[in-house]
Amino acid sequence: MHRGALCALLANLNAAQRQCRRYADGLTRVMVIAWFASVAGATTYYLDCNAGNDNATGTSPDQAWRTLERANRQSLGPGDALLIRRGTRCSGTLKLQGSGALGRPARIGSYGDGPLPVIDARGAIAALEIEDQQHWVIESLEFTGGTLYGIHVSARRGTTRGIELRNVVVHGVHGELKTKSSGLIAVLGHEPESVLERITIDGATCYDTSQWAGIIVRGASRENRARQITIRNSIVHHVYGDGIVLFQVEDGLIEYSAAWLTGLQPRETIGTPNGIWTWRCRRCTVQWTEGFWIDSPGVDGGVYDIDWGNEDNIVQYNFGHDAQGYCASVFGAQGEVTVNSVIRYNVCVNNGRSPKLARRQGEIYISTWDKGSIDAVRIHNNTIYWNPPIEAPVLQIDQADFTGPGPNLFERNVIYSTSPLLIHSNLALKFDGNLYWQVSGRPPRWEYGQHAYHDWRTFQQKTGQELQGRYQDPLLNALLVPRAGSPALDAVRCDPTAKVDAFGHPLPQGKNCDLGAIEALPPAPDTRPRRFVREAIPKQDIHGRSTLGVWTLLSFLAPDSALSRSQLVFLKAALVQYRGRGLRVLTVWPLKQAELIPLSYELDLGEVLAVADPERSIAKAHGVESYPASLLVDNAGRVIERWDGFAAPAHLGLLLRTLAGPPPGSPAVDLPLPR
Repeated sequence: MHRGALCALLANLNAAQRQCRRYADGLTRVMVIAWFASVAGATTYYLDCNAGNDNATGTSPDQAWRTLERANRQSLGPGDALLIRRGTRCSGTLKLQGSGALGRPARIGSYGDGPLPVIDARGAIAALEIEDQQHWVIESLEFTGGTLYGIHVSARRGTTRGIELRNVVVHGVHGELKTKSSGLIAVLGHEPESVLERITIDGATCYDTSQWAGIIVRGASRENRARQITIRNSIVHHVYGDGIVLFQVEDGLIEYSAAWLTGLQPRETIGTPNGIWTWRCRRCTVQWTEGFWIDSPGVDGGVYDIDWGNEDNIVQYNFGHDAQGYCASVFGAQGEVTVNSVIRYNVCVNNGRSPKLARRQGEIYISTWDKGSIDAVRIHNNTIYWNPPIEAPVLQIDQADFTGPGPNLFERNVIYSTSPLLIHSNLALKFDGNLYWQVSGRPPRWEYGQHAYHDWRTFQQKTGQELQGRYQDPLLNALLVPRAGSPALDAVRCDPTAKVDAFGHPLPQGKNCDLGAIEALPPAPDTRPRRFVREAIPKQDIHGRSTLGVWTLLSFLAPDSALSRSQLVFLKAALVQYRGRGLRVLTVWPLKQAELIPLSYELDLGEVLAVADPERSIAKAHGVESYPASLLVDNAGRVIERWDGFAAPAHLGLLLRTLAGPPPGSPAVDLPLPR
């Protein structure tokens, strides 16, 4: 090849790579995939379940196949792709053959205009099956109709590695519930020697199943855990059992995700569920998530859980609220030791809605059974608003055995309770530096060991606990932020492992760190633009819906911004809770309308409104220079709050709760604190 032609080809290749990264959420995907296929020698196949022909070649849109059966006979290799026409519905199970390679995955995606293509299992076990295959990307598809799974990624006799599920919608999985290894997305190691590793689930929307989980990843065994598992930007709701769970995983991460209306099984048959949790995990982290309206047919019904057999697990920066059970728990069982558990910088509000579960479990629940034990648990810098319908402890330790050399600490937390019973603990857990307050009108009570103490000084002197702690009004505002004069302010040296608080503010804001999960910001003039320019916003969104609302969350998002994807999760969660109170969520994108419409389907915007802003005129009118940015606007057009950057779930949720009232299922009187 002539040197000039070669340089031109390389320049075009680099330009195309940049374009592909920019539109990673699906824009112009057909052209990008087809272009790379022609360069790299890979093949793109097409499937049109409305107008295709199984006798065609399948290698162009006008030669598309018609059925999943024909597509399933094709083995795909590195760089190959199967694209399914948008607006079509394919019946059966999609189960392609072959594998991609590292850096050159095989792909399943979509082409054309309109809603996502639907794979309808129509009574088969699953709508999508991937088994003992490697390096696949599955994106921009909708799956429904399975009886045991929606998507089933499995390792049976070999290795399943490098699987990415992106922007998928999975729902309508119904069958007789017999196992916890079932649900909408199930990634499972079925045999002891099978290997699962490098699995990513990004942007999944999962709902409506009478099987167990919304998203479950389960390694083959404790000795052969699944490795390098990431679940982010995903939503689970309306499921019979667990929301999002990692079972027998090593190096797992759940972040920027939300779960609600989980645990809906009418009666307990195979166990009790939680919202977002881990079991037998090593080095697993749950962070920046929201869980609410969590239920259970039996016990549990909590939002977060470091369950038995876990090692080095962290639950941090989460917002757990309005659950029937607890906010967070740590368990040991079955002769196994749960080691190095950390629960920090979480905001827990209005949990324990079930009187039975509140009394049995409290807000923070630690328990062991069947010869299990706990070694080293640290619960620190959480902010807890505990408002159960019955007298129940904030911290409940129920028959917990602690073994090993690790310290077991409950420290630096802020507790505001309407129940006089603050702790019920054995002597193994040590307490210091906590700030307690209760407003029941009755004397406070700390139950430690075999004794109950109704006086703070007596509790300190008799137990030797809480020598740096206080029983004093924390002077919180309705966002649970310490006000001027609060004993929580600048109270302790900062923990070197924590860089931000639950609102995402850098630590510290003063000379030292505050107690609890939320750092008070120092008084300073706010120079950020707070104008709401109604005339800059179209009266209708891209689908013709009115953009006017009583309360408006106006959020500026961009498809190439990772935090924009994450922000969308919590905008959807806010809309679910507050649309009955007049909230509308309006998103503004720096795209042309022709680009935004397909993206709205890929991101499953649903009732989230979207307007195109290709010239960024709406962004400029509101002083937005980078994405994401959000404004909360009332019906008079006043900007109540502005976030230049990511609006953390706790901050966003508490502000809406304060202004619009508690979401359904919460007490009529909630957070009786000054604004």
